[in-house]
Amino acid sequence: MKSLDKILNSNVSEIGFNKYNNEAYSKLSTIGVTTNSKNFDKFDCDSYISDRNNLKSKKSFGKYISSKDTNATVQKFDFFVISDPEKSNINYLSYEKPIGLQISHESKINDLRLSTLDSLNFDICIYEAIKMSVLNLSNILNVKDKINSIRSNWFIYLDEKVYSEENLQFIYDLGFIGIVINLDTINIGDYKNLKKKLSKVKDSKNGKI
Repeated sequence: MKSLDKILNSNVSEIGFNKYNNEAYSKLSTIGVTTNSKNFDKFDCDSYISDRNNLKSKKSFGKYISSKDTNATVQKFDFFVISDPEKSNINYLSYEKPIGLQISHESKINDLRLSTLDSLNFDICIYEAIKMSVLNLSNILNVKDKINSIRSNWFIYLDEKVYSEENLQFIYDLGFIGIVINLDTINIGDYKNLKKKLSKVKDSKNGKI
């Protein structure tokens, strides 16, 4: 897998250190998804996913692949994410930057396909589960089935209302390295509160699940 230093603004291999001032960040990194470029300045995320980027910014910018994208159109981005394989026409073997895959909680993936996805060595994977109850045991088993089968750097994409302090700690203990936030639906006050909750995530005495 390729280095995520650029995506996470890190100058070391450890997750969670700012590239520019070496201050410790939260245990969970943040990726902001938005259709509005004004949100790049409004919300301080580690990186962003959008159809636009800010070439003057020190942050990294990725995009969701569409059926119109080619290797040439994604070159100006720091990474890209495949959310629908039917729309992906990129020669990812020749793409030197990180490549991501987004998987839905509702998707049914057999063991053979999980093995195939694992062999493709995606640099990041996003577990999309907008309405999922994080603490439900059945959901936990489904989550672990996927993230244990596909070795990658896993983020989880939930509704921002689910990101309580308890749930964020549990997400970290499950093995996720970051969260994805829809910046088009969250207000700045709730985002600041979320950042405070993220700062309280810590290593569990019992280790990761």
